[in-house]
Amino acid sequence: MENLQKGNLANSEIQKQVVYNDGELALIDNIHNLGALLPCQLEIYAIALVLEGKSTVTISGKYYEAQKNDLFVATPDNIVESGLLSLDFRGYCICVSVSYVQRILPLAENSWDAKLFFEKNPKCTLQPEEAMVFCQYYDLLCSKIQQPSPMQKKVIDALMLAFVYDMQGALNRVVQHKPRPFTSGETLFKRFVDVLASSYPKSRSVSYYADLLNVTPKYLSAVCKKAGKQLASDIIDQYVLKDIDYLMRYTSKSIKEIACELEFPNLSFFGKYIRKHWGMSPKAYREQALKEGRNL
Repeated sequence: MENLQKGNLANSEIQKQVVYNDGELALIDNIHNLGALLPCQLEIYAIALVLEGKSTVTISGKYYEAQKNDLFVATPDNIVESGLLSLDFRGYCICVSVSYVQRILPLAENSWDAKLFFEKNPKCTLQPEEAMVFCQYYDLLCSKIQQPSPMQKKVIDALMLAFVYDMQGALNRVVQHKPRPFTSGETLFKRFVDVLASSYPKSRSVSYYADLLNVTPKYLSAVCKKAGKQLASDIIDQYVLKDIDYLMRYTSKSIKEIACELEFPNLSFFGKYIRKHWGMSPKAYREQALKEGRNL
């Protein structure tokens, strides 16, 4: 499709309508005026709940009708071609970038089952109580946006994580109610994430997990790139960094003890690893983490 717009948080049409947009997360409560954005190819996750009225939309060539309590979860690469809204339509929309999902939201605990499901089935219907929970979080997020503070970004991130966990029951119900067969690559990807999430300390080698899964490192990396939109090594780093962050923030173990516990070959290698990913020394990161904790 020629001249197809990109649906991302830098798009001027999205920026005009947002309640909040920090480049990774955006809240939109006036969906009526987004028609100028269509057609577009999404580069973000768009989660929209119908509060009142009716709507129609075509996503990647498939036509959908929606009414009160219907939820759309549109994933990156989907093409939104057209849409109509009734005059009494109201809805909330939460948009998040791919990098935000990778940094903040959980990879395990069946969230990838939901992600893979919504790639092919973007619409589902929430129970009234589930829709109420969605609205409560949206309203709370909007409230926190109006209360600037040094910790505002962290508060918003924490609320988004709580929102995902709270909605997990609804997502699991929908995914289990309408299962679809996963490809062999998607199944392997989920096994990789499950093994990685449950291991401790975590190996930082793609070859290690490839051996456990009886595939080549090259094949595992290709599967992760297709199913998870990330390199296998990047996913491993995310999990290792979460373990490091926890030990730095919530234990009294020395930096040397942490490096040893996580099976880094030496303190120098551990320091280089942290500088590569966080841009500072282990000592500086711990001091920053402790200072943030005191300010909460």
